[in-house]
Amino acid sequence: MLAAENWCLKVEDKVYGPYTSEQMRKFAHEGRLAPWSMIAPAGGRSWREARSEAVFANFFGVQKTPGPKKEDKVFGKRNDWDDDFEKQSAPANDKPANSPNQVRQTQNRKQHEIQAANFILIFDVVSGAASRVEAAVLSLGQAFRIADNVWSVSCELTAVGVRNAIAPYLRGSESIFVVDATRGRTSWRNYAPETQSKITAAYLTARVA
Repeated sequence: MLAAENWCLKVEDKVYGPYTSEQMRKFAHEGRLAPWSMIAPAGGRSWREARSEAVFANFFGVQKTPGPKKEDKVFGKRNDWDDDFEKQSAPANDKPANSPNQVRQTQNRKQHEIQAANFILIFDVVSGAASRVEAAVLSLGQAFRIADNVWSVSCELTAVGVRNAIAPYLRGSESIFVVDATRGRTSWRNYAPETQSKITAAYLTARVA
């Protein structure tokens, strides 16, 4: 039986894994594991959002609050208490809701809050990359295919983050063009020199202007 340090990832009713905690942390750094991604200990069926698991909470800005000691905790088992994590809207018990510390904490949370954005991902038509990276695209968030080589994705990453999350699944010469339709940003890679210069002139010049 696999230890609790091995995890499975569920995407569109498909289960991937198991992966070690170290691999899952790497996925989080690369943008391939989102806060809302559904995960469970290998061999289990208790699916929870990744940010709700103590071992991954730090990657997604969730702070664990100390709670009362549990007498019946079994060594080596995953902690399933629902109240282990601080609700961001709950005021501190020992300070008034309008205290300076509370105000600063609320402002810091808002500054770090990341809103979901809509992205268009364009792949090379000939290589069929759009089909090959389907699982990786679906793991980012809500996604659907617009054309044979075009995906629409909604997630909390940036254009660069989306590109970096998909790039490991592409072959060395395959291109990808990412459009952040919400924030007006773009990111791309592996285009021929002439196309690269045109893209750079069009998008970087427009951004500076």
